[in-house]
This record gives sequence, structure tokens and C-alpha cells, in this order.
Amino acid sequence: MELKNNIRKYYRYVFKNDDFALRTQRGVISPHAFETAKVIRGAHRPPSIIIHGIMKRSGTVYTGELLGLHPDIHQHPNLIWETPFLALTGNIKKMQSDFFLLYQQNVGKIGENDFLPLFGASFIAYLYSLVPDDKRMLLKVPGVEYLDYFYDVFPNENLLLLTRDGRDLVASTIKTWPQLRFVDVCRRWANSANMILRFKETYKDRPGYWLARYEDSVNQPETFVREACARFNLDPAAYPFDKMNNLPVIGSSTTRKQGDTWMKKTKGFNPIGRWQQWSPWKKMTFKRIAGEALIGLGYCDNLDW
Repeated sequence: MELKNNIRKYYRYVFKNDDFALRTQRGVISPHAFETAKVIRGAHRPPSIIIHGIMKRSGTVYTGELLGLHPDIHQHPNLIWETPFLALTGNIKKMQSDFFLLYQQNVGKIGENDFLPLFGASFIAYLYSLVPDDKRMLLKVPGVEYLDYFYDVFPNENLLLLTRDGRDLVASTIKTWPQLRFVDVCRRWANSANMILRFKETYKDRPGYWLARYEDSVNQPETFVREACARFNLDPAAYPFDKMNNLPVIGSSTTRKQGDTWMKKTKGFNPIGRWQQWSPWKKMTFKRIAGEALIGLGYCDNLDW
């Protein structure tokens, strides 16, 4: 039953495009709501760093552990491994809409989307209450549903958007969950990639925002960490660079065994380029569904592969 529910949930993400649609009109959030949200989350607390991976199998666990080596970072407060709060944006918006329906004289007195920063700040405050005062909180989630609302829900936090080559990600997903259909996983990646591309055009120059690649964290971890420190105001001199190569492989589709998620990284471990073993049909199918998004994210210049 649990397996069927997970598959049904995955298909909802594939076919329910509202979660990935860029808004044509921005709902009103009052300045008072933003100021109150800052107080609720704790104005003395630095911006938390929230990693949103393009979808599952995108490397959020490894990247989180890599950044989590920094002594000023505290990740997984209260052992909360993933924080899919943003994906509930639609529920919060509906709740505020219902709130107005119950007493319509409140319309115009409260911003149309004021509940978003207020609820988001409350969630951040709750998690920060589990973090030492001298630490910076790091959260992660593999998904970009309602990404366009990120700065409405979390106006005071930093965002690391993590992408992964869709071909490798689809290959990893199918290996992990072979009951999923190849075309559906391609469609999910394409929806997520297009959401990221549209978001990038709006927020590419915003401080505290970084669009990064999982592949760079694997191939050049030191360069990746130094860039993260620059983007998120962390001291690179405090980072233990000598420990980064000892990080284990966590949850890899090729190294994990039943009931075993932490594995020692072998010398030949390489999560990049496994899609090259695909059949011509799989390559053609991915190109048709997600080829343009793959080019848009810079993973190839054309579809001659």
C-alpha cells in the first residue's frame, strides 16, 4: 500500500502542472506582513540556507553534508532530514482564501498572500529554536514545487538551487524505483528544469541566491565550497577542506544495499555519465521531452548525443 501511495504521489507531481507554473500575477503581500515575518523568525538569526534540489536523486544529501562540514553550519535540526514546506504553498493560499470567505470584510485589510511569509517565518523560527545561537541553519528538500513563491514564503532566507544532468538523474531514479515509467520521470525532470529556468530569469541577481550544479560539487568540491562561502557569507578559512574527501556516499542508487544508506566511497565511484549506456529509444525519448530544458541548463549545446 505504501508503494502504491508513493507512485500515486509521484504521478501527481508529473501531471499536476500548477505546482510548477510561474505566476502571471503576483498576489499582494503587505509590508507589515514582511516586517512581522522578520520579527517572528528572529531578526538576530542569520539567513538559513535552504537547498532545493531539482527533484529526488539530485544530490541534495551529498551537497548538504559537504556544506555541513563548515563549523558555523547546523543541518538537520531535530533530525529533520527534509523540509518540504514550500510544496504546501497551495494549501496555505487556499487556507487564506477560506479565511476571507468566512468573513469577507477582512478582504483588503490583510494582504492577499500575507499568510505565506507569516507561516514560513513561523516554521523557520520553530526549526531555529532547535539550533544553537552561534550556528547557521541548513535545510534541504529534493523538489521545486511552488519555487516561484520561495521569497514570498521565505523572504529572509538564502536559496541554493541544485540541478543535476537530467539524463543521469532519470537513470538514477529508474534504477532506484524501477516501477516508475521512463517517460514520466523525464517529464518530471523537464517540468522542474523549466521552473528553475523561469525562476532564474527573475532572481538571478538577488543576493543570497545561487543556482549550482551537483556535478560541480562532485568534480570540484573545494571550488564548490568556496563559491558557497562567498554566496552565503561563510568564512572559507574555517572550513575543514581536509575532511571533504572522506565524506561517504549517501543513498547512491549504485552503491546502497537493502537497509544501508551510508557507504564508503570507492575509488572508482562516479555518478556522472551513466546515461551513456541508454538505448537509442531512451535517448530519443528524453530529447523529445526534456532536450530543450537540458540545453537551457547548460548541460549540452545541442541534441547531437
